[in-house]
Amino acid sequence: MTKVLDGKVCLVTGGGGGIGAAISLLLGQSGAKVGVIDRDLEGATKIVDEICAAGGFARALQCDISSAGERIDVYNRAKGELGEIDILINNAADHGSRMKFLEVEIEEWERIVSTNLGATWHFSQLVAPSMIERQGGSIVNLGAIQASLPVATYVSYVATKGGILSLTRALAVELSPHGIRVNSISPGAIATPSTQSALSNLGTNQKAPTLLGRMGTSNDIAQGVLFLVSPASSFITGENIVIDGGRSLSRDPDPFSSFSTRT
Repeated sequence: MTKVLDGKVCLVTGGGGGIGAAISLLLGQSGAKVGVIDRDLEGATKIVDEICAAGGFARALQCDISSAGERIDVYNRAKGELGEIDILINNAADHGSRMKFLEVEIEEWERIVSTNLGATWHFSQLVAPSMIERQGGSIVNLGAIQASLPVATYVSYVATKGGILSLTRALAVELSPHGIRVNSISPGAIATPSTQSALSNLGTNQKAPTLLGRMGTSNDIAQGVLFLVSPASSFITGENIVIDGGRSLSRDPDPFSSFSTRT
């Protein structure tokens, strides 16, 4: 049976764990060749092994995406091992440490901006010339509901996610004449290891903070990504899809409410 992404080549940043791993696996299961980019080579290799064991084709590519030089290098390696890129998933992100705005040091700000917003811009710029030449391609950027519903003490992360949503719209306008679609997904209330750890540290036993009464899974986000890069969404560009179980409609109950920055 023909798979929906047969013949496509995909890059997934941060593809070795969490949401990125689920995206990499689903795209691989859907027929794509997948370049799994991650700072953690062991994690990326594990995901690649799973894709290949299921009959797919993937390569693990180590990269610290906060470095412009490493981004260029990993892109060139990906082209050499996989071919021209048809689909780019800008997923990797650095949340940074939780701290009040006035405590954030310039080095922390610059690292998070470079990792989150800078890498999203740069990888998109790297893949675009080939997509333009072939008059087609798809880019999906991972935002966050925090771009419009910020949680205190994550100012650098929140700012970059807002920038990513604006960048998505700007790229959609500029690249659409070349058949390139650019969209974003904003996850919320997803049961990733980092989220679970944060809730555990707060000692909360509250019900999942979503209207649907459960935390989302990494696969919920991966399914949204697959839709946006498949022919099923061929008339969609410049859009942001919120996948949060209704969390952005209501923050009640709020498991983070006990962490107050008010004095």
